Amino acid sequence: MANSMALEVKKKREPFVPPDGWVVQAFQFALDLTDDQRRICARQWGGRRYAYNWTLRTIKTGVDNYNATGVESEPPSFYRLRKQWNAAKDTLCVDSETGEMWWPAVGKEALADGVRGAVEGYWNWQRSKSGNRKGRKMGFPRFKKKGRDQDRFTITTGVMRLEPDRRHLSISKLGCVRTHENTRKIERLVTSGRARILAVTVRRSGSRAIASLRVIVARPQQPSSGATSVVGVDVGVRTLATVANAEGRVLERVANPTPLANELSALRRLNRQRSRRQKGSRQYRASNEQITRLHRRIRDIRVHHIHNLTTRLAKTHGTIVVEGLDAAGMLCQKGLNGARARRRGLADAALAEPRRQLRYKCSWYGSQLIEADRFFPSSKTCHTCGHVQDMGWARSWTCDECRAIHDRDDNAAINLARWPKCQSDDLGGVAAPVKHGAVHKTGPRPAAGVDMRKSRRTERLAGATP
Repeated sequence: MANSMALEVKKKREPFVPPDGWVVQAFQFALDLTDDQRRICARQWGGRRYAYNWTLRTIKTGVDNYNATGVESEPPSFYRLRKQWNAAKDTLCVDSETGEMWWPAVGKEALADGVRGAVEGYWNWQRSKSGNRKGRKMGFPRFKKKGRDQDRFTITTGVMRLEPDRRHLSISKLGCVRTHENTRKIERLVTSGRARILAVTVRRSGSRAIASLRVIVARPQQPSSGATSVVGVDVGVRTLATVANAEGRVLERVANPTPLANELSALRRLNRQRSRRQKGSRQYRASNEQITRLHRRIRDIRVHHIHNLTTRLAKTHGTIVVEGLDAAGMLCQKGLNGARARRRGLADAALAEPRRQLRYKCSWYGSQLIEADRFFPSSKTCHTCGHVQDMGWARSWTCDECRAIHDRDDNAAINLARWPKCQSDDLGGVAAPVKHGAVHKTGPRPAAGVDMRKSRRTERLAGATP
């Protein structure tokens, strides 16, 4: 299929836009499934996976025919392929042993979600190949395999109800399911008419089933308690966040919980234990479950601390300035001794997550988020005299001009708080990171640092950069 032809013919579905004063928000609850409900849930996941693979096989056949003959066919669309699936499922979804059709035991929403996932994966590949999709390049969607896929299914119609006892959730096909957590934070909003459930996604997270509720919530913009305060927030590995104002005073230093570093010895022990067991055995599955549970605990600790930090910042300050770090590029550093440990520390700190959360929380609480230019030398600039100098990986450094002693994180937070005042007009707006036309004071070096890559290209780049 021709890329240009396909992109022109495909009708873009208009994204859902909530009314003024309403936002789309997600709530997650761990489900306490019974044995019967666990089997029903596995059946929904398998049905979605089967519909996904059938749709992808149909799309791939059309692409192969075009590559072989050059004859263009109709571009893939969700509604057309779902119609074909409904017409063919009576012959496709047949039990090989009993000869009975098994698709009636699977909800129509789970099957339609599989068709939609394959179509969206195809168009993501097309847009990425033509340069119309942001982010890293995406390949052609792959077939899903049991045990290797993150099982999930989404329903948008049917039963999606929170029970009044605030401990149960009713879902189509699954029935009334008990939740591990209390659902009062969303049930009271739904009861009062300030929220409405749009969709429910049930996914497998290790040995648990997680229900994610996509909800539209009435959240009018609230005035911030510190509407005039301007702070800079510098994120790092040693300290999760350093908050300072433009007057040069450090307001807060948030310690990094380092959940991965704290549990690294236990994680290594469990991995060694699993490697000594036969793959597929009962003990191997038990070790896998322990590793998954430990990874989930590490993630929960990290997310909990970052959510507390970003909510507190959005509520208490009027303007928040953060740095537009290339977190993905920083994870690519290679070469010198200790690079692997540095990558692990960067991943454990989740440097890009506070910025992502502040982007939507600031609008909730009436504050403003400003993303400084990615190449702004916040750590290298002396906040006393404005001199810029390279100090490597040093924690503290002394300015060569005014002889002032600076802490790396404190100095960066103060310079970020002064970001609108210390930049020239040719940088464009400060409400978003400047990607083109910016005055790169530090030069276009790799995000991980020139000294991290041992290659001829890097050596030439280091020699050309002053």
